[in-house]
Amino acid sequence: MGGQHDSAFVANILYMKINFTENWCEATPDAASLSLLAEEGGRLRLLAPDLSPRHDYGAVGPVDCPIAYDPVRRLGFRYVCAGGAQRGDYSQLRAFSVDRQHSFAVNELPLNRWVLWFLHWLESTGSRPGQLLGLVAVDQPSEDQVLIEHHLFTHKAGEERLRLNRLSRDAYKPLAFSRRRREMVFAGAEGIYLLGLRGERKLTLPAESPAGGQGAAFCPDGGAQVVVGGDGLHLWDLELNSCRRLTRNGRHPVWAPDGKSIWYRGSSADLHRYDVERDEVECLVGLPNQRNPEFWHAGPVCLSRDGRFLATALTEKVLRGVSQRGNATGERERVFAHNHSLLVMDLKRQVYWTRPGFAKHLCWVE
Repeated sequence: MGGQHDSAFVANILYMKINFTENWCEATPDAASLSLLAEEGGRLRLLAPDLSPRHDYGAVGPVDCPIAYDPVRRLGFRYVCAGGAQRGDYSQLRAFSVDRQHSFAVNELPLNRWVLWFLHWLESTGSRPGQLLGLVAVDQPSEDQVLIEHHLFTHKAGEERLRLNRLSRDAYKPLAFSRRRREMVFAGAEGIYLLGLRGERKLTLPAESPAGGQGAAFCPDGGAQVVVGGDGLHLWDLELNSCRRLTRNGRHPVWAPDGKSIWYRGSSADLHRYDVERDEVECLVGLPNQRNPEFWHAGPVCLSRDGRFLATALTEKVLRGVSQRGNATGERERVFAHNHSLLVMDLKRQVYWTRPGFAKHLCWVE
């Protein structure tokens, strides 16, 4: 691989062995390859196509927030806050310029508000300018309990305040968004819901469905279908409000732009593809000797807009030994270490490249 990696990037000294299906080979990026915005170790970085670092924008704080991207102005967006009390408290939506390689605040939030779990750039249409759509949590004052409300918000350039739409109180975590349908899928206290962008609940997934709510994706052509992850992939028909299982296992589905396949994770150490037309599953990528796979580091893949490039992180769980001291029952516990690798796949050329490291969130620069 080209480029030099500093010590913060090299989480594991050696590149992990990755098993691919036939017809895949390791290569270097070509002229069509793209750069990435990546959150690594609590910092936002711009990565070159070969995954070497180009710019470090700095710390973003502990709140889990994805990266949105405006391809016209080549700006990334993310929520940023202080990483500790010693640094002084602040709460901001910030923009990160790819070309100028600097960042600036686009909105100052009160300290009792933070953006988490969902942030999306809505591109301009006709005379309507582009804007951010996201989820903001509001810590409401209460004498005897913690009261946190979730709101959908929009924000246009130059606006001083976020425009808020309060969600149903039991709508907890966003799983998927469709601009074509102007709808979202949420996980909540009573199951999985379909919501409109004004926060109203429109549909509830049938209670008998075993879908666990670990990610979801709308059909890319705007059809009335959603694939829901968790305890397998499940296809939710929004017109009939019925659900059928597609796969035995699977979380964090991502529907390819052409609608022909769905990418998902079986664990932190593998990558699967479901063929919609053939109703077939293929494990394209896996790490060897993963007898006790886990899901803590698994997340949805990041696909480029045309579906050609895929980026994700793989995690290897390695047994290092047993603890020297016993637990409460006197048993000595096994001690595991985790090795991470960033992976980019060029689905057109059927080649890939990697480097050590883990990214919480990834976003293609197009």
